[in-house]
Amino acid sequence: MKPLLDWLDERTGWRKIKEVILDRHIPKGVDWRYTLGSVTLFFFILQVVTGILLGMHYSPSPDHAYDSVKYLTTQVPMGGFLRSLHKWGATGMVVSVFLHMLRVFFMGAYKYPREVTWLSGILLFFFVIGFGFTGYLLPWDQKAYWATTVGAHMVEQVPYFGAGLAKIMKGGQDLGAVTLARFYAIHVLVFPALTLLFMAIHLFLVVWHGISAPPERETPLTDRRDPNWKARLQARYLELKAQGKSFWPFIIFKDTVAITLVFLIVLGVALWKGAELEDLANPTDTTYNPRPEWYFLSVFQLLKYFPGKLEAFAIVLLPLIVVSLLFALPFLDKGPRRHPADRKWLVAAGWMAVLGLVFFTVQGAYTPLTNPVGEKNPMVMEGKRLYVDLHCEYCHTLHGHGGTVGPILDEVGIHRNQDWLANHFRNPKKITPGTK
Repeated sequence: MKPLLDWLDERTGWRKIKEVILDRHIPKGVDWRYTLGSVTLFFFILQVVTGILLGMHYSPSPDHAYDSVKYLTTQVPMGGFLRSLHKWGATGMVVSVFLHMLRVFFMGAYKYPREVTWLSGILLFFFVIGFGFTGYLLPWDQKAYWATTVGAHMVEQVPYFGAGLAKIMKGGQDLGAVTLARFYAIHVLVFPALTLLFMAIHLFLVVWHGISAPPERETPLTDRRDPNWKARLQARYLELKAQGKSFWPFIIFKDTVAITLVFLIVLGVALWKGAELEDLANPTDTTYNPRPEWYFLSVFQLLKYFPGKLEAFAIVLLPLIVVSLLFALPFLDKGPRRHPADRKWLVAAGWMAVLGLVFFTVQGAYTPLTNPVGEKNPMVMEGKRLYVDLHCEYCHTLHGHGGTVGPILDEVGIHRNQDWLANHFRNPKKITPGTK
């Protein structure tokens, strides 16, 4: 094999790549907490693979989306399991990336020289949340439709720009075919491309600067007032690397064990819980109470404490403050001190934020969520009035009540566009020959 390997090395430099990536030493003290980054990468790969397989059976249009998901779940061999694995893989990815960020925060690994690594990680976290939101609508069932409606309503509360942003997001005034196609394209094209780009940047920076060493109680010699503290930290880091082990096979062994364990957990949950599919989306059913996925529950619960005009404050200002603090963190908390005992106030604030997030998530899981958005929609209210005033129930059924002479009206707005409906009202016999 040596001549072949030499030939490949001359043309690809694979031995140098192996030396840089696999043979590099990892600082002494790196433990199982450092496997969270590799676990997150594994979940991304799992989502890509299962997403491609699901996309082979999915049709991104209101007329066929729900039926294609239902067919996939009930008819395609192992289709229900594949969909369940994709759903719970998304949950695993959110959990792992969140825990990975917490590990970096509490260990102060965002400090010099890893500020840009932290910034790219923050962007990747938001991409993961974006995956969850855009993928939410794709099954086109009741939960997907109304939870996305509430999300669009939140965007509309943004001062000055809200209406325009919501219109861009939906592709019009209401959720429909354009919205579904737009969300599908963002979910399978835009976010994967951005994630791959910034993941490559993130991994390059991790290799370039090296995995951060576990924090030590700093000595006066590494105090920020010392003009040479950066050089002293780098020298100490090189000492810890020299005392550590190589990435292959020691660190990869830990990563493999951690990935295997979390995959078995997700596999078990996917087999046990499955992935639910509610009734077909019904834009006229304004009594439906949407409950979002658990990683959005805290936001929905928090909004209940800001009624009326204060809702815009909660939707715009609070997230803006949180996002700004995350991006500004490595520039606000500078200096060599990384140990939690040397950053007591910041660590305490971090724990308060985590406990608050857990509290609001639990509250949101057990508190009924109401959806006043549809009831306030003037088109829905006018449609209800017309249905009653014109005695449509003599011939048509709506929500299980009414006559059987004409078609059921529950889903007519999904399967027929406005032009077809208007022309049918004006000249029904032309559009549907033989109609009564």
